[in-house]
Amino acid sequence: MNDYGPPLQRPYQCFMGRWEGLTKSFTPRGDFIESTAVHMEVYWVDDNTWHLHEAFERFYPLGKPVVFETDIRVDGKFCWGENEFIRLDGSEITPFNYVFTIHSDVSKTTVYNNHYFIDPNQRRIITHKVKDGKTELYQIQDFVRVA
Repeated sequence: MNDYGPPLQRPYQCFMGRWEGLTKSFTPRGDFIESTAVHMEVYWVDDNTWHLHEAFERFYPLGKPVVFETDIRVDGKFCWGENEFIRLDGSEITPFNYVFTIHSDVSKTTVYNNHYFIDPNQRRIITHKVKDGKTELYQIQDFVRVA
C-alpha cells in the first residue's frame, strides 16, 4: 500500500452542525405529494458517538410534527443507533457519500438513505422507503448548514 497521508477528516465529521432543509415526498410513480421543513442539529457526544436531532414540521404520512433524537455509535466507517422509533446502520462509502438503512416503526418501512455532500455546507439525501417488498415512497431532502 502507498502512503497517501492522513484523511482530511474522520468519518461522519461532515455531518456536524446545524442544518435547515426541505423534504419533498413523491409517490412510487414520481408524482409530488408534499414538502415540509426539517431542522437538524448534529454534534459529537464523545469520540465514538454523535447525536442526531431531527425535527420535521410535518412528518409524512402522519401529517404532524415529529422529532427524532438518536445517539449514533461509530466504529471506523460503520455506524449504528436506535431510539424508540427507528433502528439504523450506515457506512461511509467515500468521504462525502454515506448510505444508511433505517427500520422505521413509525412508517413500518425499511428506509434506504443516500447522503451526498454537494459541498461542505450543502447536502442532499435521496430516500427510498420500502414496505412489504414494494416501494412505498421516495423523498429528496436538501439541507444547508447554517451553523
